[in-house]
Amino acid sequence: MIAGFISACSTESPLASREPVCTKEGYFKSTNVVGGFHRCFWNSSISRWIQYPYNCPTGLEFDESVRACVRP
Repeated sequence: MIAGFISACSTESPLASREPVCTKEGYFKSTNVVGGFHRCFWNSSISRWIQYPYNCPTGLEFDESVRACVRP
């Protein structure tokens, strides 16, 4: 399911994000960008959290409960 909706979304450089710091793995709705969300995961090889921001297609918003872009 994740691969299906993420392929339709765009992404930016992980350094471009201004979302809250990651503290657990998962996909989270953006607090700064309408229609945005981000993925957090722990990279054990460098011992730090990595955050990748994404944007839903125009007119959609990310719903954490179903981990997909949906109509608001």
